[in-house]
Amino acid sequence: MENIKKISFKAPAKINLYLGVVCRRADGYHDIESVMQTIDLCDKVTVSICEESVGADIKIVCKAMSNLPAEKNIAYRAALAFLRHNGIEKYDITIEIDKKIPSEAGLGGGSSDAAATFRALDKLYGTKMSSQAMYDLGKSVGADVPFLLRRGTALVEGIGEIMSDCTPAPFATVLVAFPNSEKVSTKEAYAQIDSTNAYSAHADFEKMKEAMRSCDIGNIAAAAKNIFEDVIPQTSVVFKIKEIMNKNGAALSLMSGSGSAVFGIFNDTRKAKSAREELCDISETFISGMFTRDESYIEN
Repeated sequence: MENIKKISFKAPAKINLYLGVVCRRADGYHDIESVMQTIDLCDKVTVSICEESVGADIKIVCKAMSNLPAEKNIAYRAALAFLRHNGIEKYDITIEIDKKIPSEAGLGGGSSDAAATFRALDKLYGTKMSSQAMYDLGKSVGADVPFLLRRGTALVEGIGEIMSDCTPAPFATVLVAFPNSEKVSTKEAYAQIDSTNAYSAHADFEKMKEAMRSCDIGNIAAAAKNIFEDVIPQTSVVFKIKEIMNKNGAALSLMSGSGSAVFGIFNDTRKAKSAREELCDISETFISGMFTRDESYIEN
């Protein structure tokens, strides 16, 4: 009988409480300044390995992305990077992904799946990689992966690999709305910023850091910004969603990442539910809380 080891990890979504694009680098990547926060809207990633494998095989099982070739999945690339880094040549790995986080939404779902894959393989193979080694490996797979390995609240700079501690966000209820009929291409969104030179001012990031230190939701709402909102059409449903959230009492509403998901921060869960009812015709909605850095990410 084959000796199979298996473990399941939570893969939390992220939101950007602040997102600025500083410049386009010579290598084609962009330097950003961001305040990132994980929330408890999670995919579930289950990784199993056969300890007696004689070949080299990685399988991806994901109903929501069944048409995507395995090698195109970021979790597959994460597994391959892990194996190469640790000199593992014989392997039989199955990665099952139960998707709850919408794809192409600016919520980091794929990157979080990759981060969970790294964590799971490290446990299963007993490689005990340091956090920094895992962050460095994660960066080679995707810009958001280092933060989604770290989780919690963090200041994020560079292409996503420079992370520093940040005062945790002082709120609990998050409403996420993903438009039914509108998706945003990350590549095109960055190209729009480049073509219009709509880069962010560092002073704005400093204001956001000060607001986070204050632990005051009013200060945070005043300083919160997503530069991508400046380059999407004013007719975008993003602004309709924000309007509905604000009308229903959101302390803050903002697009996450390059979109098109929008999140609202609510001090009153009942108001979040009221906004959710109004948004259900135009978007897929989720009510969530924060996912802290200390929260267990191993699925029971």
